[in-house]
Amino acid sequence: MNQTVKDREKEHQLGDEINGNHGVELSGSAVQKIRSLIEEEKDTELKLRIFITGGGCSGFQYNFAFDKQIEEGDILYEKGGVWLVIDPQSHMYLKGSVIDYEENLEGARFVIHNPNAGSTCSCGSSFSANCSQGV
Repeated sequence: MNQTVKDREKEHQLGDEINGNHGVELSGSAVQKIRSLIEEEKDTELKLRIFITGGGCSGFQYNFAFDKQIEEGDILYEKGGVWLVIDPQSHMYLKGSVIDYEENLEGARFVIHNPNAGSTCSCGSSFSANCSQGV
């Protein structure tokens, strides 16, 4: 059966109510920044895709990209009109995380507060998985 994006979005919203805090959360500042970046692109169909790849100083690396496509099995999150898309493999490492956007003297960046990370590098873009978390 081929689901439309609207069907998948509806399905996800129901899933959020059931799953509680096992999902991925966007902070208010992350929502504002993502919304402003989408407005700059002038394409309201864009969603932020977060995915994990091997690499970085700690073994795994966070990656961010705008995407219009929703692939089979992708997990969707919505907050404040902003959509987050995560593939199932990456979601396994991101469960319970909070994605934030921080601006300070060092600069501005998205930061992932990940309870599954055993350690992170100082730049915050890579992490090692905490095996005791069942990842």
